[in-house]
Amino acid sequence: MAVQLAREEIERRLVDAGWEPGRDKGAEADELVESAVVSMARNGYEVQPFPSAVDFVREFCFLRVPFPGFDPERDYVTFTIRHVDEIFSQSIAELSEWLDRPLFPVAYVNNDRAMALADPSGRFFLTHWSGDYYLGEERYEVLGCLFTGRHYELEEAP
Repeated sequence: MAVQLAREEIERRLVDAGWEPGRDKGAEADELVESAVVSMARNGYEVQPFPSAVDFVREFCFLRVPFPGFDPERDYVTFTIRHVDEIFSQSIAELSEWLDRPLFPVAYVNNDRAMALADPSGRFFLTHWSGDYYLGEERYEVLGCLFTGRHYELEEAP
């Protein structure tokens, strides 16, 4: 599957949002991960964070990447997941059961109320009111999907 945005464009958007190569928010990211675990547990979805999700959160948390040409206060992707509401917790649990893999939230698309999720093998998925989708496993492919709104059908996941 191909990246929909050039790597340079993806990195430019990330840099504009405060990212730099090698970024690691350490303990701050670990606190976010723990907040998400507690939030999901309150809604009945027990999950232990796994390295692929934690690494992604540590690198990208606190970034807010707006969609070009749209209202930056409303149309953005954020990589800061503190709380997962009951509806998303249920959606995550259902997709996790369908995939027979644990999932962990790593990004939120604000204008479309969609949540990106990682699995332990480094694949990424999207849960959205219209259904569940596959984003890819190569990070630029995943970020390209998040920054453009593109995604793949679940059946395309390896």
